[in-house]
Amino acid sequence: MPSLTAQSQLDISGMALGKAGVAFTRGTDALSSNPANIYTSDTTYVLHWTIMSAGALIGSSVFTIKDINYYFGGDGSVDAYGSWNPRYLSPSERDIFAQKVDNSTIVAQVETMPIGIVLTLPNSGTLGFSIINSLQLQLQFPDKFSQLFNGYAGKERLEISGGQYSALMTSSYGVTYAQNMKISGVNRSYMNYFSIGATLKFIRGSLMQELDPSNSATLTPYIPETWDSTYNWAVNVRYQARFSGSAPQELSIGNFTGFGGETTGVGMGIDFGCTTNLTEPDSSGRQAMIACSLLDYGWISWNTTSKIYTSDARDTIVGVTQVTNSQIDKLKGNAQTGGFQTDLPMRLRFGISVPLRLRLLEMPLTIMAEFTQGLKSIGANTTNPRFGLGMQVGDKGLLWRLGMQAGGIEGLSISAGIGSNWKIVNFDISIGSVRAALGYASARMFNYSAGVNFRLPVSHLL
Repeated sequence: MPSLTAQSQLDISGMALGKAGVAFTRGTDALSSNPANIYTSDTTYVLHWTIMSAGALIGSSVFTIKDINYYFGGDGSVDAYGSWNPRYLSPSERDIFAQKVDNSTIVAQVETMPIGIVLTLPNSGTLGFSIINSLQLQLQFPDKFSQLFNGYAGKERLEISGGQYSALMTSSYGVTYAQNMKISGVNRSYMNYFSIGATLKFIRGSLMQELDPSNSATLTPYIPETWDSTYNWAVNVRYQARFSGSAPQELSIGNFTGFGGETTGVGMGIDFGCTTNLTEPDSSGRQAMIACSLLDYGWISWNTTSKIYTSDARDTIVGVTQVTNSQIDKLKGNAQTGGFQTDLPMRLRFGISVPLRLRLLEMPLTIMAEFTQGLKSIGANTTNPRFGLGMQVGDKGLLWRLGMQAGGIEGLSISAGIGSNWKIVNFDISIGSVRAALGYASARMFNYSAGVNFRLPVSHLL
């Protein structure tokens, strides 16, 4: 499976840094990347909050932008009504088109944070609250899938296997606490403390659909000496699918506020995180940091109206045109209504952030690196690893970010973004695939996120 989404789309500054923000992200962004990073050293009560941050991704190992324009952009002419005339493929073009689909994947993900709040409590840690909504879709086509469209002759064995489909839509309501723990007896000003944090989450599931990746269908003809219309076919169908919720009902914009849609499953989850400094503060107070986090450890129990479909059937058909209803029912398998449980899309992240003495246009530089390992193939998550590298230019005011990510169907992905850290109102905007934004024909992924956050000293209110 492609390593597209082994982490949140709501780590907006981290996305611009090649998705390398686990040791760097602060404030409400940290609610989705590393709970320990919400801790601040403010000596007064300070409230940080964000309203309706959002991130979206769509990627494919099937088509590049060039392929999409070629196969779906029409023949370049316009009819009398102003519509593009369709492209008609030659047999060779059709074969190439079909073969692109074999064992390839399409992935999409949308995440929103309707509200995220972080409150600094002097001498008592930092407290956070968040609502995060996530929709993840993943489709992997079976191997040799193109044979269905590629002139299958009927006199040879046809085996289709390895396909997978997964959809997951959830709303997460989390309470986060982070604290700084000093190591007693250590007098140096670096590696003398750990910030640790955890988020306890109530998970409300709206949609879960999953087709087992080990499913297969095999059609084997018995070829007699004189080929005629009464030959026999050995048919073997095996699959398992689980469904809860209804996609047409749930896939609406209103449900991404966290309060809409039907609840078909509930569960619990927890995020862990820790971070520590590796160096003494420089003249600007910056330090090298190292961090790790384990995200979405937990489960969802889907209710008793959910269904599990299974089939492991073998049959011999005499003449394709003579298939009976009983044979179809046998191959179709059976459905069992009842609850079941699925894991959350757990992932592990390690990262480092290092301020540099080197300056660019008199602005300070910070670099960061990260390794991300997905632990569960749920929704659009993956167990393939990801490596990210990023750089931020600036420390006050406007902040410019650039990064790159290795792995996944996009190959080497270049990301960029801009943000701010003014006293009251701040923003972050990130493009996860600069190649796609610039229209590179070889780009395979579109990935964007944006958010506005606020900082308010509230000592006088308490």
